[in-house]
Amino acid sequence: MAKIAMVVTNACAPDPRVERHARWLSELGHDVEIHAWDRQCSSLVFEEKMGYKIIRYRIGIVRPSNPIRTWFCKKRFISNLNLKHDLLILNDTDTANVKFQGPKLLDIHDMAHTWPLMRGRSLVHKFASGRMLSQAKQIIRSVDEIIVSAPEFCKWVASNGRDSTCVMNRRNAIPTPPTSEKVVGYFGRIREVDSITNLIKASEKIGFKVILAGDGMEVENVIKNNPQVDYRGPFTEDDLPDLMKEISVMYAMYDEERGNIKSGAIPTKMLDAAAFGRPSVVNQNTPMG
Repeated sequence: MAKIAMVVTNACAPDPRVERHARWLSELGHDVEIHAWDRQCSSLVFEEKMGYKIIRYRIGIVRPSNPIRTWFCKKRFISNLNLKHDLLILNDTDTANVKFQGPKLLDIHDMAHTWPLMRGRSLVHKFASGRMLSQAKQIIRSVDEIIVSAPEFCKWVASNGRDSTCVMNRRNAIPTPPTSEKVVGYFGRIREVDSITNLIKASEKIGFKVILAGDGMEVENVIKNNPQVDYRGPFTEDDLPDLMKEISVMYAMYDEERGNIKSGAIPTKMLDAAAFGRPSVVNQNTPMG
């Protein structure tokens, strides 16, 4: 049995992909801890779930409108970690620079260096993106193994001189009777205002109800601008089956300028919806798995 640490720069409240990985490892007999950064200081500091633990770190409330503070707080979170484990799993390249003596596995399921450019194109955003890309290339060269969430991501890793393995981290099928109601759902991290606004406007035109669930840096803006929307708040893995029962289609569209979309990401929401027998609305040319 190995003692494994996983690091993620969100609150993991929830992070279905990371938690599913942790659960698989714990089912194999490993002692697994997820070390997460709680930017809003609003989640439990410690949780034990299905054989794994989540330890959350608070470094003051961080607002998405303050990218400089976000950068410094993230750096502080990373530098304060003191992990004495057998294996370190880094979730995305923005978790680089964790001090660790031992084997390291990098799990890439986001093009983290593109995130600053989603929030703006100022010199500050471009500088942050450039720094994160440089950091990503360094960590790709330094880790022992790399896994990615989509086949196309393997090409990006290869362009930086490393091989990687694609692991389709998705849930098993859960047969769920269809609903006759016209309801579209978006269950996940709410990072973009425009894509959610487009969903709401389109749904109103064709008579669909919208259900939103999840956390994210743009939740407050979305709810403030669309008070009529049925927002269920953050959810857990245990909540997802009941949410899926209520919808007839999943919304899994994103801004096409996002690095993930351009690089061939497979939306987690689409995979989740498929497991429950629900179709999805996705971007043109999205890989189907």
